[in-house]
Formats: sequence, structure tokens, C-alpha cells
Amino acid sequence: MAAIRPTVSIGLEELETLALSALKATGLSDEHANIVKDVLLYAELRDNSQGLVKIVEGVVSPLPGAGAIEVEQKASGVVRINGNQNVGMVVATRAAEEAAKLAKTNGIGVAGTWNVSTSTGAIGCYAEKMALDGLIGIVMCGSPKVMAMAGGIDPVFGTNPIAIAAPTSAEPIVLDMATSAITFFEIVNAARQGTEIPDNAAFDPDGKPTNDPQEALAGAMRPFDGYKAAGLALMLEIMTAPLTGAGVVGDEDQAGNRGTLFIAIDPDPMIGRAAYLAAVDRMAERIRAGRPEISGQAITLPGERGRARVAAKQQAGTIELDQGLVEELRALGAKT
Repeated sequence: MAAIRPTVSIGLEELETLALSALKATGLSDEHANIVKDVLLYAELRDNSQGLVKIVEGVVSPLPGAGAIEVEQKASGVVRINGNQNVGMVVATRAAEEAAKLAKTNGIGVAGTWNVSTSTGAIGCYAEKMALDGLIGIVMCGSPKVMAMAGGIDPVFGTNPIAIAAPTSAEPIVLDMATSAITFFEIVNAARQGTEIPDNAAFDPDGKPTNDPQEALAGAMRPFDGYKAAGLALMLEIMTAPLTGAGVVGDEDQAGNRGTLFIAIDPDPMIGRAAYLAAVDRMAERIRAGRPEISGQAITLPGERGRARVAAKQQAGTIELDQGLVEELRALGAKT
């Protein structure tokens, strides 16, 4: 395998400018480049694999002939959104906004997207935005078929992540997880950096366990916990492909027709916002007050470690990144 690549420290302001320049160089409009930049930096600052590497890998670039995003009202609280091959993060941002708008009117809002072929990025970003707006946000995402069913070795699912964000009186609780043993872009990053992937994360093309990211990319990923995770992946696949009209494994248009489902729930009509927040806050306090497994190590809730990473980077004003990635971004941004 290749030698591990060096890292470099870069200022956050410079990184934001660099990311925006690189995105514009791919052909994105100013508006769309800013939307994608925000989603990518949300991930990068949290050390989430769905970050800036997506620019140089070409999975956020606009496609020729993309049409306008079309929102079709299907019921009082349901919309179906034709992405018309627009950039996935732009379509996802619009879908989250539509779901939230419906929830504020109906108590619940559902938006399903289809006809998208580029990455939606870290879906916790959209769920957290809904939570910051006072709503419970749920996002389920389909993606290219890279993961096998438990007991199989052929890719039939995407990594099929789910994100759920719940508002509190302070910062939201945010769960963002893939159903695969590791994320697809963890494998991509390992291949770029010359490192191995963990045991029991993927198969090679012959169905044999592998630690080689290149072999894993040619083979299939494993679900994170056998049949339980595979069952969850299957149900998320149903919610993001058949339900939205997106492609399923074996369809000729599957790779270019991904589906994502967005659900926003307003707790106010159900129980009242104050009662909801009081109950969630009480629960969170009791969980944090529990006995830690390791003495002196605090019990954290989903989303807190990511926010701590963001705060640390913001305080330092810098971030440590793969030097090769930074050089690629600079070369791309120089073309604008």
C-alpha cells in the first residue's frame, strides 16, 4: 500500500474561501456553491468522512442539463421532490426546508426526493437544522449499492444512513449513523491516504474479508452488526427508494436515481412545546448523571462529541487536513 500522506494545518477562514473557490470551479453557481460548502464544512469540522474530499472526488459537481427542482404536493403534509439531477446537497437542503414548512402547518411534514445522482453529504446537517428550528428532524438516505445483505457478499444496499435530531432547551441531540460497518468515504479516504480499513468491514470482489481499501471498493461493505443492521438497512432502503420512486438495485437508472426521505415533527401539537422540552431535558440530565464506565470520563449524548470537535477547531482557528487534499483543492480553486 502507498505511504501515509502528510497533513497540513490551515486556517478556517482560508479553508472556507478555498472550498468555495473549488466548488465554483466545478461549475456550481454562487448560491449552490455556498449551500454545498456549508454541508461539507459541517462534516469536516466534526471529523466526519463526508467532508471536502467529496469535491476532489467529483461527487458534488453539477451535471450538464440539470433542470429546476420540482416540488409536487401529494397530500396536506407530503411533498415529492424531483431533483432533476441537481446537486444532491442542494436538493436535500430544499427538501428539509419543505418538510419543516409542512410540519409547522400540519404538525408533521414529509418530503421524499428522487432523480438525484450526486451525494447528499452528512445528513445530520439537515436533521440538526430542523431541530434548531424546534422540530424533530429525521432523514433517511439511499445511495449507490456498495453494501451486502447479512449472509451475502454482493452489494445490494447503499450505506443507508439515518439521522435523527431532537430539539432541547439547549443544543439538539443529533444521531447520524450509517448502517454499514464504516462509511463509504472512510474507505475512500483510506485508499487516498494509504491506510488499511478495520477488520470485518468489507469483502474483496471474491467475498473474502479484506483490510485493503482498494479491494473493498471493488467488493462490498458489511453492515455494522450482521442481521440487525442489515434489517435496518433494508427498511431504510424501502423508505428511500420504493417509497420515493428512486431506483432499486438492478434498475438500469439506479445509480442516477437516488432517493432520500425527510420527516419533520412539531412536538407542540402533540404535547406542547414546553412539556416536550422539559421531558427531554429531564431525561438528558438523568442520563448524563449516570455512573460512567470509565472513571472521570463523562457520559455524552449523540452530537456532543461532534460539537466539541467543532468548538476546539474554532478556538484554534485552524484544522489539520491531508496535505494532498489541500493541494488538490488549491489547484482546483485556481481555475476560477
